[in-house]
Amino acid sequence: MNGENSSVPFGTPPVGFMQTGNQAFETTGVISNESFDAAVSTGVTTSNEYPGASGVDPFASSTSEFIQPTAPTKQKYAIVDLFWLINPKFYANPKQQPAQNEAHFVILSFNIDFGNMRVAFLNLTNNSIQGNVVYLENLKRLVSGTIYPATAFNIFNSARLTTTCLEQLFRQIPGATWQQERPVCIVEKDEAKIRFMIKDPKNGNYFYDFIGWQREAFLYACNFAFTKGFELLAQQRLKE
Repeated sequence: MNGENSSVPFGTPPVGFMQTGNQAFETTGVISNESFDAAVSTGVTTSNEYPGASGVDPFASSTSEFIQPTAPTKQKYAIVDLFWLINPKFYANPKQQPAQNEAHFVILSFNIDFGNMRVAFLNLTNNSIQGNVVYLENLKRLVSGTIYPATAFNIFNSARLTTTCLEQLFRQIPGATWQQERPVCIVEKDEAKIRFMIKDPKNGNYFYDFIGWQREAFLYACNFAFTKGFELLAQQRLKE
């Protein structure tokens, strides 16, 4: 497969394209990785569904009035999509079939609030691509993992490497099972390709090979994480 093949069925969105999704966030305020299940691109922010105070006020007056329950509150996060990429095997000539546990589709994003890069794996369905349009809601979500700036810097600047992406959490929370179930992300890089593997204890193990121009796109996303990403994170902190 030639990485410069111009027959890609669709292009990538501009850097300014934003998406919406849920994020796992402990009520103690400890930051965790975003939930992959809500990667649907519909707006500028992501949401975290945790109900606010609701129900009848036990200290209300003795009148027959009741306090109307409040709707669940949503904590919003900002994620910018960098690249939407389809597995080159689907437009190779002759067309090839992905290997077992090889993702069909990948989305590279940057989480402005958490300051990390997200790699999301998805599979194609019969309705995912119609003509020259890809529909995110018609893709099957598989797993996702994160790359923090230190690892991104290492990947970008190393000619060859095999490394496990380091997770960054503020502190350990007793009984927080999600901390023990974080996906393990492994990167293998050489001169020809970058293989990104995600081992998720809940959803299984998957990989994706970034080859040709997609390899350069992955490296651009890594560079974005520790350059422009730092600026966006700082701007976001100043708003708080």
